[in-house]
Amino acid sequence: MKVLPFKVTETGFSFRKSAKKVVPFLVVGLMLVASDSVYAYSGGNGSIARGDDYPTYYKNGSQEIDKWRMYSRQCTSFAAFRLSNVNGFEIPAAYGNANEWGYRARREGYRVDNTPAIGSIAWSTAGGYGHVAWVSNVMGDNIEIEEYNYGYTGSYNKRTIKANTMTGFIHFKDLEGGNVVSSSKVFNSQPLSSSGGTHYFKNKAAIKNQPLASATSIAYYSPGESVHYDQVLEKDGYKWLSYISYSGSRRYIQLEEVNSSQNYQNQSGNSSNYGSNSSSTVGWKKINGSWYHFKSNGSKSTGWLKDGSSWYYLNSSGEMQTGWLKENGVWYYLDGSGAMKTGWYQVSGKWYYSYSSGALAVNTTVDGYRVNSDGERV
Repeated sequence: MKVLPFKVTETGFSFRKSAKKVVPFLVVGLMLVASDSVYAYSGGNGSIARGDDYPTYYKNGSQEIDKWRMYSRQCTSFAAFRLSNVNGFEIPAAYGNANEWGYRARREGYRVDNTPAIGSIAWSTAGGYGHVAWVSNVMGDNIEIEEYNYGYTGSYNKRTIKANTMTGFIHFKDLEGGNVVSSSKVFNSQPLSSSGGTHYFKNKAAIKNQPLASATSIAYYSPGESVHYDQVLEKDGYKWLSYISYSGSRRYIQLEEVNSSQNYQNQSGNSSNYGSNSSSTVGWKKINGSWYHFKSNGSKSTGWLKDGSSWYYLNSSGEMQTGWLKENGVWYYLDGSGAMKTGWYQVSGKWYYSYSSGALAVNTTVDGYRVNSDGERV
């Protein structure tokens, strides 16, 4: 029997004829069963394993989406819960699929290494969506972890594994002997400096391969995220931050017009006033909770917009749409980031297929599966 890859279920904005539960930008993490794991239900010396303390309304599925905008009963949701409930650390909402956690954390300034610590997050990139777990004990080369959805069970598990079977360990806010120790994040309180530092984003910011306003956006930083930069430059009429990515390529982040009267400062204690309604706003901007895209002439984009490799749809007022969208009699699905979905994906527990054009497949057979008039796989 063919098994389809589990996809992230995303938000809904417009309404489809069959009711859909909609939530903003959800994330999941899954873990393939590892053959070398040893199940352990009694911790060794120093273990602070807590058992299944995950809230009942999450574990029984009555609340499908948790407070961190992740699917309940997933490894990511459980790890976020433990970080909040035990470590006293609130992870940003919709932090990404499990296989993305370590990369994002390191990019934001948290220590990510191969040294486990109690209260750290064990991180694996194995499988389609990776896996994260909470470290409850460290015993030499072995670690005890507590987790959810190991082996796709959607339930609690505790096991002992070799530390080197994980991709790494994320040190958001470790514990020591069951007590919280200082955060592992390094903050830079200095003003924006040409010698480098850390910048915290208030607005969605595009990452580009060239310091050109017309260059294609390859990814984005979201509000609340941060980046370690090593250069500040002025080019093409804008101020840019620059850093070296994990691939070794140099990346650029557009900030503000050079000739603007805006007073730019690092966000760690100071403020940045970029992103006003003037023509200096180019690209994405969040206004009153909604995303808009501004052209170089200061006007709002409307209709279909291709940014990077993804398509987005902005209504007549310029507001970015998410969820189910019907245009000219054809249904499309836009995920929580606004990107149009293609291929197989899952919404509220049901599978759908959209062609490369984004059009929803209905009343047909795709990859051996039948989809009905609502596009649902039957």
